[in-house]
Amino acid sequence: MVWRAMAFELYQPILKPPARAEPLLDAASIPWRNGLLVRAPNWLGDTLMALPAIYRASRFVPPPCGTFVLCSQALAAFWKAVPWVSDVVSFGGRRSGWESAARLRRLRPGVAVVFPNSFGSAGDVFWATGIPIRVGRCGGGRAFMLTHRLPAWRHGEGVGECHQLSHYLAISAALGGIGWDTQFPPLQVPGAAEIAVRLGVAGAPSAWLAVAPGAAYGPAKQWPEASFRAVCEWWCGRGGRVVVVGTAKEQAMAARMAAGLTGVVDLTGRTSMVELMAVLGSVSCLMANDSGAMHLAAGVGTRGVAVFGSTDPVSTGPIGAPWVVVRGEAACSPCFRRTCRPDAEPYRCLCSVNSERVCRAVEFVLGKGE
Repeated sequence: MVWRAMAFELYQPILKPPARAEPLLDAASIPWRNGLLVRAPNWLGDTLMALPAIYRASRFVPPPCGTFVLCSQALAAFWKAVPWVSDVVSFGGRRSGWESAARLRRLRPGVAVVFPNSFGSAGDVFWATGIPIRVGRCGGGRAFMLTHRLPAWRHGEGVGECHQLSHYLAISAALGGIGWDTQFPPLQVPGAAEIAVRLGVAGAPSAWLAVAPGAAYGPAKQWPEASFRAVCEWWCGRGGRVVVVGTAKEQAMAARMAAGLTGVVDLTGRTSMVELMAVLGSVSCLMANDSGAMHLAAGVGTRGVAVFGSTDPVSTGPIGAPWVVVRGEAACSPCFRRTCRPDAEPYRCLCSVNSERVCRAVEFVLGKGE
């Protein structure tokens, strides 16, 4: 293959403080009791994008008080890998129940900060928990459940202007002045190297490229299978190994993509959250769509390349490691639709990104220093 000259740059999140960001509370005089409760976002991608803001909020908590996280059971393993979190309270289903409320009463935090915008997430820290100070945004009829309120976050606010992390940092800033940046301590997965070896990802990280061809959002986020396969062929052709990751729903797609290729380990649908974090932390690079896997890899410090289609990388790009974002040529992008309009050329935003461009982006991101 004859490479053409292509220009790339590392993704840089744009953070935009609100016009008025006065703290609602004085952190030094807050009656913390045993610490801070964070009602965390419900989705993996949102969780990773909120992580720097949640870390900022945790820095206000005086020792020996703790920082506790209330989250869905699906994300409990993730939060247990966050070194500055003292305890994790998880719940099954859509809402927190009496069992998790009882645990929160025993933990006895003095302050709760609600990061999701839903009515139910505010209810999770209001009903039966006994937490006296509850901070979050208005909207959705939930203001009465919060003692300290920020303005409602309008759907689509900041699209094309700033990263969604800006919205989360503004919530943390209600506790006091904070640094508006993307920094947070690295995630820690005990025995990560041993887990990766057990799953077949053995050897030097530089030999391994991970690919994540799926996206829960739908086809408007999914770069074509044939293009992913071309990247795998290129990497294997230069002597590398490929590990494919994803959910059980993506197994058939991954199997077609990897069929007949040597040097490929297919772990799609075969990893727990902890195992996925271990694998992503043991490779040199991830090639992915705009997805939870993209955010998770960046969060564990792994470099990567992401192809964006119908969504907006300015608002939801990866945070935590050097990444390159590649977008196609489509005047209608970002449209945020799950499928294209009937009168539009199907997924031009994705199909106009060729595999050579992505391969070059992988080379670029691997060659950049910290």
